[in-house]
Amino acid sequence: MDNPGRPKDPEALVIKADDAVAMGRFSNLAQVASSQDSFVLDFAFVQGKTGWLLSRILMSPLHAKRFSLALAETIAKHEAHFGKIESGPTLQ
Repeated sequence: MDNPGRPKDPEALVIKADDAVAMGRFSNLAQVASSQDSFVLDFAFVQGKTGWLLSRILMSPLHAKRFSLALAETIAKHEAHFGKIESGPTLQ
């Protein structure tokens, strides 16, 4: 019997998510910090002078580098399809 939720390749990675995580959250502020052995990505929502930390992601330097390359590639594809993304102002 075929299970439509399972990939046909038994070696395929299956990632599960709770409904709340799968819904996603909107972030309009990201901060990045690093130490010798990790990168910390903080995603927040800021409205006026108040902000809420939505998620803190910790990555190894290797995974942070891979993430950076994947993000750059995805942005390049997005801009090729939709036009240049302006950087906008930077919060100090």
